[in-house]
Amino acid sequence: MATIGIDVGKREHIAAIHREGEPNARRTILHFRADRTGLAQLEAWIARQGGADRAVLEPQGLPPLTAPVALSAGGLRVAVVNPLQSKSFSRGRLQRTKSDPADARTLATLAMVDQPETRDVTAGTELREAARFAMGLVDELARIDQKICRLVEIGFPELEQAYDDPTCVSALAVLRRAPTAAAVAGTPTATLAQAARPGGGRRIGPKKAGQISALANDTIAAPELADQIGFQMRLLIAQHDLLESQIKEAEAHLATLLDGELVRRLRTIPGAGSAIVGTLIAEIGDIRRFSSFDKIVAYIGVHPAEKSSGEKGKDPETSWRMAKTGNAYLRTALYRMAIVGIQHNPVIKAHYARKRAEGKSKMNAIGHCMKKALAIVWGVWRSGTDFAAPPSNP
Repeated sequence: MATIGIDVGKREHIAAIHREGEPNARRTILHFRADRTGLAQLEAWIARQGGADRAVLEPQGLPPLTAPVALSAGGLRVAVVNPLQSKSFSRGRLQRTKSDPADARTLATLAMVDQPETRDVTAGTELREAARFAMGLVDELARIDQKICRLVEIGFPELEQAYDDPTCVSALAVLRRAPTAAAVAGTPTATLAQAARPGGGRRIGPKKAGQISALANDTIAAPELADQIGFQMRLLIAQHDLLESQIKEAEAHLATLLDGELVRRLRTIPGAGSAIVGTLIAEIGDIRRFSSFDKIVAYIGVHPAEKSSGEKGKDPETSWRMAKTGNAYLRTALYRMAIVGIQHNPVIKAHYARKRAEGKSKMNAIGHCMKKALAIVWGVWRSGTDFAAPPSNP
């Protein structure tokens, strides 16, 4: 038996082989391009080496399935491993050399020693690509919203007394009309009360408008920055609106690829739209391959990572942060579930309020809500039952 390790590059890949009974991968390697000729060279090279039955590669920089599909077609079982897994394996073997050929040899040896789980790399490819595209848009939207929050902190910091989330529908309706405290102070309260999302919807109303106007008239924001903040805010909100419309279109397309009882069941979770459900199914696969909740938490990277040293470790708010070492697409999906869930999912809403009451920062509380969202998915998926909110206290 032999195993193949492939270091995937943008235009050129490197393959190494590890034969059973040998302590390390062989020094012999193959450079091949990601085209038909290169893949034919790979097949011929494997045959000259006496064949192999398993290949391992990492996902980063992976061109659209060229290498793994060719390997599968040649009868090889293919495993795609997390880069952290190969890095940890390399450290455990005290490997000092860091190069593409060395990485290929590490993957070949990892395939022989750990024998990672193999799968059909073409299964669910279209769904995975569509879900990742949609999640990419969601990730871009999150970055834009963070920039909007930063501008609010500069141009109208008191707005957070009226809206816990300055990028919620109502807050953005206000910011479209008046993007800074100075602009709000110069807008009649009756006009501000008519603010609503583009295309219509519920207006913020006179009570909320009065509160916001009072906050603006007592602001600490520097008036010298009002024009610049207003200019930036207008462009960022335009990007926000464009991304929102693109996400809706991407989700509508993704919905055409989703079907079955599992999809219907996951959609019963408030805040789980097509993009989120598609990402969960495409990236997790069979959830029962995780024997415990802690293992799927680690796979996604929503577990805490301790970052403490000396005095820094005294404050739990600064010594613990989300690990962010697993599947980034799933973390984005859970972030979206948390943000939407804080408004529409009673379980996540209560969890967020509880963490904020404990003194957690907003982002820290959202991180806890991401893990809570995953716990909800875990329960619904494995139990085979629809989401059911707990009864509210009388």
